[in-house]
Amino acid sequence: MTGNASPNGTLYNLRTAAGLSQQDVAERMNDIANRDGRAGQVVTSNAVSRWERGYATPSPLYRRLLAEVFSVTVDELGLHLHREEPKTVRPEPAKYAYAEVEDVDLDPRVVHSQDAWRRTRRAMNAQRPGLTQLAAQVYDSSVRLGRTGLLTAPGWLPDEPVDLADIELTYDAAPPEPAINGTEQESDNVRPRSNLTRHYPRYTQAVRDLDPPRLFESRPCWRMLDLEWTVGKGAMRFGPSTYFAGVDTYEALAHETAFVHLDGDGSIGTKPPVMRDLPFRKLIGSPFDFGRRPLLPSIDTLTIRQGPDGASFILHKRDPRRVAVAGGMLQVIPSGVFQPSSVLPSALNTDFDLWRNTQREYSEELFGNPEHEGSGQPVSYDQEPFLSLDAARAEGRVRALCLGVALDALTLVGEILTVVVFDADVFDDLAHDFVEVNDEGTVINQRVPFTAEGIESIMNSGMIAPAGAGCIELAWQHRESILGM
Repeated sequence: MTGNASPNGTLYNLRTAAGLSQQDVAERMNDIANRDGRAGQVVTSNAVSRWERGYATPSPLYRRLLAEVFSVTVDELGLHLHREEPKTVRPEPAKYAYAEVEDVDLDPRVVHSQDAWRRTRRAMNAQRPGLTQLAAQVYDSSVRLGRTGLLTAPGWLPDEPVDLADIELTYDAAPPEPAINGTEQESDNVRPRSNLTRHYPRYTQAVRDLDPPRLFESRPCWRMLDLEWTVGKGAMRFGPSTYFAGVDTYEALAHETAFVHLDGDGSIGTKPPVMRDLPFRKLIGSPFDFGRRPLLPSIDTLTIRQGPDGASFILHKRDPRRVAVAGGMLQVIPSGVFQPSSVLPSALNTDFDLWRNTQREYSEELFGNPEHEGSGQPVSYDQEPFLSLDAARAEGRVRALCLGVALDALTLVGEILTVVVFDADVFDDLAHDFVEVNDEGTVINQRVPFTAEGIESIMNSGMIAPAGAGCIELAWQHRESILGM
């Protein structure tokens, strides 16, 4: 060891306090990586030793694995003590010939595969609304939710909106694994070549290497396992999963549709959509079977301001450079994947709540607070803006309702469709602190009238995301009960 290395005493102490050897730590990290579909990431005891001795700093993925092994946050791993590995003198060519070997260029066939994949993905993002409508046509008209681009099964929509407080959530810690995870042969066409002999094993690995958005990391998520509505009440069952487990199937389905239906110039062709042309979608079969693939729902919220001058709502323009899903589309705000705010066990209990998740999205998307991306402490809900939102809801001046659950036809992403109605004075007080730009895009500062004309203009724009369209259409359908008319 040289004098330039700074040993990480915190990491060493965490390991010894847990009674683990360096090999134990490596094996546990590999087990977690395998569980999360990252089997190619192999940790050795030597790597753990180098991290403890200060010779190297773990990558972001390894930091998350370490945090989960020790049940701490990334910030508590002591990684701020690390310094860069000391530089060594370049060896003489005569003694170490391998030091002079130049990087080998990728085979042109691999380059072509990756370039074509990248072009298709970018064209796909530009054509998501049209591709979504195409994908919906593959399914029977009885399961399509109007012209929204959503699919919904019988029993997935309640007869009337249900207060979030009246939805019971249960957790299954060890459900059966989904039958399909995106590595199947039927998805080969949407995973580019990483070399001449193999495709990228997972769609997320291709995104990470070839077209990474600014926000792209695999966090713990909740996977929907079951859903039931009764009069005025609901029940949802969830299990554990990760964000990338969902993206590996969601975006592969979208890419497959784009690959088949986009012309060379990126425009949508005239070929009618049929399931036989979409082998990965055909493999999944019924989109409403919770066991076929990971169904990681987002909570999508239509935010309505209600006052003497009428009702109106706000929208969000998602930036395709910043997000991996639904880039370039208009969306209701807030919206976000149902997931805990931290990897710590305490967050799994506190955050397992539809309203808490919605509040965090308000905090991030409208108030511009840093995203609770899982590496730090769990969110404290006894501070603003959570206190004001809770108080207004308790007083009946904010009403949070669920409209039902549906699937985006293009990606088969699960969508928990909700609406939150603010009394005008509450909304206006909070709106003083709203931001114009957030980590995922731009907040449209002009509210849309919640009227037939206002809704028609948005629905005809060709830019509204399916989940947003579903929230708006269902809210309009139930406007009398939602607005207390």
